[in-house]
Amino acid sequence: MLEQGRCSRVFIIGLDGVMGRCVKEAFTPNIDALISDGVKTYAAETVFPSKSYQAWGAMFHGVGPLKHELGSSNPCPEEVPWPSFMKLMRQKYPGSRLASFSCWEPINSIIIEQSCKCHSISMPDPELAEAAAEYIRTHSPEMFFMQLDHTDSAGHTHGYGTTPYLEQITVSDSLAGLIIDAIKDAGVFDESLIVVLSDHGGKDKSHGSNHPDCMRTFWGCRGRGVVQGGEVGEMNIMDTAPVVAHALGLAIPAGWDGSIPTGIFTSSTAQLDA
Repeated sequence: MLEQGRCSRVFIIGLDGVMGRCVKEAFTPNIDALISDGVKTYAAETVFPSKSYQAWGAMFHGVGPLKHELGSSNPCPEEVPWPSFMKLMRQKYPGSRLASFSCWEPINSIIIEQSCKCHSISMPDPELAEAAAEYIRTHSPEMFFMQLDHTDSAGHTHGYGTTPYLEQITVSDSLAGLIIDAIKDAGVFDESLIVVLSDHGGKDKSHGSNHPDCMRTFWGCRGRGVVQGGEVGEMNIMDTAPVVAHALGLAIPAGWDGSIPTGIFTSSTAQLDA
């Protein structure tokens, strides 16, 4: 399935409620090592309102919340012009292994279309990461997503940007390290696009507003065809979907509003879709 210059797999590690600047302030050796030969930005933009349904929906479906309208009583319809990248993968490669390990269960039941038939698990962060790492080692999925939620919980409990919040980011980094190690153990590290990102930040003990601390997030990736040691310019969380599609050689739907930011892919890789 691997095309010349493309990735054969995508792994996305989502850190819920992580302010972009706090990834620099916290101790994050695993994330730092991952993106040292990739690209990053500590000032990616999320969507408004800066909440999880809206932001994770934008990440998967490449459109803002006014289009996807996802919420607790409104799961994603199957027939929309903005299918998730999970659905694109399932349609092009019906036999591919897709997985979503999410502490916040609505990602599995509402945001991702049920026709994707993902291997879906929901449990607390530490157990989730352990189970996800074991799944990667034994199944080598072509498309994998994991969402860790305890950073957002720390923000709501202690305040975003506080010492306990930064300490929880470090814990989440160690759990991300389990996933990165599993990808290496499975022997697919060099052929994969690995993305680490957050959905929104926070201000005081809440989020949802357009305050910069709520709206500015972290986004980084490394992999085949990705610029090494680069900085991403302007980027919105909805741009994640076309980045994933491009890396795998999936056709980008006309209904998506996201686009591929400059500075992520090398010029030779960018020309593959030309």
